[in-house]
Amino acid sequence: MTGLLDGRRVLQFEPSWRSFSSIQGGLLVGHLLDAAAGLTGAAPRSVSAHLLGPVRAGAEVGVAAAVDRPGRTASVRSELHQDGGLRAVARTLTVAVPVSPVVTPGPPVAVGRPEDGEPFALPRDLVPIADHTEIRALGADRPLAGGGDPRLCAWVRVNGDLAPLVRLGVLFDALPPSLFAVRTTPLPMATVELTAHLAAAAPGPADWVRIDQWTTWHDADVAVDDAELRAEGGALLARVRQTRRVPRPQAPER
Repeated sequence: MTGLLDGRRVLQFEPSWRSFSSIQGGLLVGHLLDAAAGLTGAAPRSVSAHLLGPVRAGAEVGVAAAVDRPGRTASVRSELHQDGGLRAVARTLTVAVPVSPVVTPGPPVAVGRPEDGEPFALPRDLVPIADHTEIRALGADRPLAGGGDPRLCAWVRVNGDLAPLVRLGVLFDALPPSLFAVRTTPLPMATVELTAHLAAAAPGPADWVRIDQWTTWHDADVAVDDAELRAEGGALLARVRQTRRVPRPQAPER
């Protein structure tokens, strides 16, 4: 999937990595994150990305990164281009010390086990990226079930030969928009901004990650989802906030 050409990283995505009509935003953020970490050789602790346009499968994509602030705490700007246009840009903060155990306020969080979840398959005709994920849903809320709470919870595992930070990026965006829990019909809600704070090393290819995701607010144009990712033992992996664009219904033709 990746290579090096003239000092930049070159990608080409297969159609199976699509969510609706374009490549999943989390996969793009993962590559921007991985490029930044590869440049500094240090652990990324936060990333804030703007997804500026859709990325097509099968066409060459270029990723470039540059250090804006070097040192033990470094700031890196990474960009993703396709067809001569800027498609995504991110700022990543890396810290050149080993990641230490995270301390969170309150009692330990009980996350249960992946075996407690119910196998759930996303519709592959809408989101082919479902071929790369295993999902075990938790709780009563399901996508497109018309429930009362815009919240989704599941154990998720990502299959495929991905770099650890790229896999983590896919997990950031692995669940459908939380508003899907209160809807009965799908609606393309593209991620246009994603910010994540990383609390631990990225999970391995066999690891399950529990994702709790909920809509914090929405209006007629955007919806903001918060999510918490935890390892099987309950350790915090990351906290994520993303802004999704809500398409307005088209006015009927006269």
